[in-house]
Amino acid sequence: MKISNHTITLAVASTLLLKSSQAHEYEFARPDSHAPIMVMADHTHESGEWMLSFRQMQMKMEGMRNSETSRASQDVFNANYTVTPTRMTMEMTMLGVMYAPSDKMTLFAMLPYLDSSMDHEIFGMAAPLISLNDGSSTFTTESSGWGDLKLGTLLPFYKSAGDKAHFGLSFSLPSGSIAETDLVPGPGGRAQRQLPAPMQMGSGSMEFNPSITYISQKESWSYGAQAKAKIRLNTNHHDYRLGNSLEASGWIASKLMDQLSISGRIAYKYSEKMSGTQSDLSFNPPFAPSRRTVTAAFSENYGGQRVDAAIGFNYFFNKGSASGNRIALEVVSPIFQDLNGLQLETKLTTILGWQYSW
Repeated sequence: MKISNHTITLAVASTLLLKSSQAHEYEFARPDSHAPIMVMADHTHESGEWMLSFRQMQMKMEGMRNSETSRASQDVFNANYTVTPTRMTMEMTMLGVMYAPSDKMTLFAMLPYLDSSMDHEIFGMAAPLISLNDGSSTFTTESSGWGDLKLGTLLPFYKSAGDKAHFGLSFSLPSGSIAETDLVPGPGGRAQRQLPAPMQMGSGSMEFNPSITYISQKESWSYGAQAKAKIRLNTNHHDYRLGNSLEASGWIASKLMDQLSISGRIAYKYSEKMSGTQSDLSFNPPFAPSRRTVTAAFSENYGGQRVDAAIGFNYFFNKGSASGNRIALEVVSPIFQDLNGLQLETKLTTILGWQYSW
């Protein structure tokens, strides 16, 4: 019996089509079964499973920006501010735990420890009046401590072969201090004074954090998306409320080998302005009534929008005594920033994480 070339071609095509249409069951023992490490609450667990996590993040900010334009210190002084930030470094250690009492619910808790440093420059004519006897025109403030505790649950609502989706519902409790002080120049010289909101450990407000996450896993690659909001429910006892925010993130990952994957991610964040006033900071210096204090003391210098691009790596130990451990790295850089008022520009964020499931 003679088999024609058309018959062979049809058979091969049918086989490939059948293979491509076969469902891929979701695999947890893969490096890309979790999202890039910067994405929180990205996955659920099966009944009885636990996971511990540790993340170390560093964010660097430098130079001032108004809308989409970088600004020099003199531009800030020309806008009648006495002090401008010039650089900030924030390091965060995030501890996390997850537990699934059932397949339909995963509980989680996260607690950050923050360590922040901000450099400032003083308007030249004001420096001799508010700093030390040497008339220095620069100073640095520092703060550190535990931040706001977040408690929540993840609720799966869709699962089909390699596709999964879940809702996230959590609350952030105002456990972090908003009364941090440091030696700050002012009338009469340097003294312990209240620091502005970016240097505080928490928001001081109860927060509601809803989210929705979708993940799809293929034979050797995967992709996902997450949208989440941060809704501040009250004004804190320092008479201000940080703005609500909305974030959307999408990523794609590919296995380089059984234990290692590489990912690319794009993220968008929109934040509202602060409401209320930091009354012990946002005043006009008595020696210069026409000037304002530091930019971070005023609500119009908060919020805006930013687009980030990130590259990441996940390494999953799926054999031997280290099985269940995961190490991940992600490096994030802004590609677009449109900021309200005058604010520091974000330059680079790096995050290194460890996760262990059993």
